[in-house]
Amino acid sequence: MVTFFSLAFLLLFPFIVNSSISFEDAKTLYSQGEYGEVQKFYQGASVYNKKAFLELACLHKERKQYEKSIFYLKEYLKNDNDEDVRLLLSEVLYLDGNSREALTVLNRLVKRSKNHIIYVYIGLAYEDLGKYPLALKAYKKSLEYRTNTIALYRSGKIYLGMKDYDEAIKFFEKLIKLDASMRIAYYHLGAAYLNKKDFIKAYKYLSRAIKFYPKDKELKSALLSVKKSLGEDYFLKQKAKSLTKRKEIKLSAYKKVQGNIPVVRVGVLRKVKSISFKCFADIKLKENVFLKKERLYRVEPAGKNQVYVSDYESKKKIAALNMPLILSSSNKPFYIIEVTYGSDQFWHKSIDMALRGNLEIIGSGGLLTLVNIINLEEYLYGVLPGEIYPSAQTDALKSQAVAARTIAIKNMGRHKKEGFDFCSDVHCQVYRGLSKESERTNKAVDSTRGEIIVFDNRPVETFYHSNCGGCLRDDLFDKRKYLNNKLDRIEDNYPVFSPWEAENWFKSSPSSFSSQTKRISNYRWQRIYDDDDFMIIFGWPLKDFRDITIIKKGECEHIDILQIERGNVKEKVSGDLKIRRYFDNLRSSAFKTEIKYRRGKGINSAERIIIWGAGFGHGVGLSQEGMEAMAKGGFGYREILRHYYKNIDIKDIY
Repeated sequence: MVTFFSLAFLLLFPFIVNSSISFEDAKTLYSQGEYGEVQKFYQGASVYNKKAFLELACLHKERKQYEKSIFYLKEYLKNDNDEDVRLLLSEVLYLDGNSREALTVLNRLVKRSKNHIIYVYIGLAYEDLGKYPLALKAYKKSLEYRTNTIALYRSGKIYLGMKDYDEAIKFFEKLIKLDASMRIAYYHLGAAYLNKKDFIKAYKYLSRAIKFYPKDKELKSALLSVKKSLGEDYFLKQKAKSLTKRKEIKLSAYKKVQGNIPVVRVGVLRKVKSISFKCFADIKLKENVFLKKERLYRVEPAGKNQVYVSDYESKKKIAALNMPLILSSSNKPFYIIEVTYGSDQFWHKSIDMALRGNLEIIGSGGLLTLVNIINLEEYLYGVLPGEIYPSAQTDALKSQAVAARTIAIKNMGRHKKEGFDFCSDVHCQVYRGLSKESERTNKAVDSTRGEIIVFDNRPVETFYHSNCGGCLRDDLFDKRKYLNNKLDRIEDNYPVFSPWEAENWFKSSPSSFSSQTKRISNYRWQRIYDDDDFMIIFGWPLKDFRDITIIKKGECEHIDILQIERGNVKEKVSGDLKIRRYFDNLRSSAFKTEIKYRRGKGINSAERIIIWGAGFGHGVGLSQEGMEAMAKGGFGYREILRHYYKNIDIKDIY
């Protein structure tokens, strides 16, 4: 039946319904970012199918056209009392600056639902109205139903504003435990400890935050204040403790892996001013010049193609030697001081690292690079515990071993121009050396020795990541016949979402292998930024932010290209990593954004940015947490690998 509304609608929007397009076709168009065509279809379809109202509402919400979204939601709800749709209406009302009406809808929903998201938006709406005790009460209720980033973070910010630093610290620490990738939390946690005059903990968090936000003037000032309060003696004592610990380190000989195994070169330190290490065997450098075991040494540039070797403590020069400098100690390890990994990431650290094999020092331009020369199987001993927990299921460890070996064979010589095969960070594979080896991960390497994944008898590019968010994509690194685009389940379902389905995808936790993770923030995560945060992260005020427009989508709701509108300036951001880094290193490029506006006389500015995301990593190939769930479910490592890579064989190459 054609209603009065639909008749009036057709007069306003005289589209002819294209019978050749179905709702399924509209999904495909939506997944390709053809929003104009999708909108036309739903407008025409709304004459005979009220579901089109809901899809239109979600489409307009995504495009930040909140008034239109509210209109279609209210039309839909005239004939349907769906609580999920009412929740969506309350969300859009809040985003459009109408928090009072949003609360009216939300307070009706709480009587019948335990959905934590209801209380998240109640908290946000009360904050918008300046009713902070009620906002805290709502966030507390939300956390009772499900631990979530928004409730923890906003509670911490409220308490920080109230100068209740003890409570603020509790929430920020819980947040970092839930989702350590929310880097702005380190900033505020450090500030809270500084206000409590706990300078040691303030330094711990502020010194991490400065790596993320090096240009923030307030952060620089706060860190200088902390250093001054701690005093020079504190840092000298810490340095002395580190030196004592390093001098006391004892490492025994290791058992070398024998066989016809390829030798690889791993860049452990790259372009540094000096390299410091400890050896556990006497090493001859040249005639009558030796390095003594269990002593600390430093290597520094000494001119073109030469280095000085000095005693670490006394700084006395021992010898000037030509590069490349080879250090070999048979089956005794080396201990390398201050290896930095995870640069610009939330896991950024400087660690000491024990290494098997030989060392080679090369360099140019006054900077040095340390290369670890080792056979492939021993290299994998140091990779596995850096990429997967040694406590993981046995078949998960075996799956990781085969995937890691395959990508090493495939990418041999990736950094050839720099003088080595692989770096030791996530760009290649995280390599932690002998320091992190474990019996279980070594056994997984041994039990799959020489096994790699092949397609058409060639090694495949075994892309892997932490968590696919329930959906695997194969379009990021070009289409390859051995990669999957499907839901992370046994059924071979190829996911194409409508606007409404996409909205729900990010605000629910659909069942999949990857959903069975203990680290739920890897599967579904959130970010929320206010003006204070935005200024720290971006260096310009949130009120200047106008819009986020998706230009091109990839599979599984990943964003390939988006456009940021700031005042009269439009900036395009493209590529998985660039998009994630733009928004302060998001866990993945699969996310939905919400901009909360303040409306009023002469006012129309952004106040909050809320992001709802799925997965941790690029979403291509092997999902490590899905792999772990499959292994727990009794799947063998070969079955697991064939789930994540299709049309493959597993081949023994040595």
